[in-house]
Amino acid sequence: MTQREFNHILRSLKGLSPEQFDRLRRKLDTELDHNGIQTRLANETAFDVMSQAGLIGCMKGAVRTPTDLSTNPKHMEGFGRD
Repeated sequence: MTQREFNHILRSLKGLSPEQFDRLRRKLDTELDHNGIQTRLANETAFDVMSQAGLIGCMKGAVRTPTDLSTNPKHMEGFGRD
């Protein structure tokens, strides 16, 4: 779907009556639930989403990047203290 098509859909939604909008919402909720999408999204944590996107973990290939910050005592100073 192009950005133009998406914007057209958004503009079209503004023309719906409240009853039509509610009907559309219920239909979309039913479709999402039927496909297991809502259940999957409800069970995913922020960590899961970020991990799947490759945003969790050490940076690979960067100059002087430690493989594990917990192995460097400097990074662990004060850990576990109030």
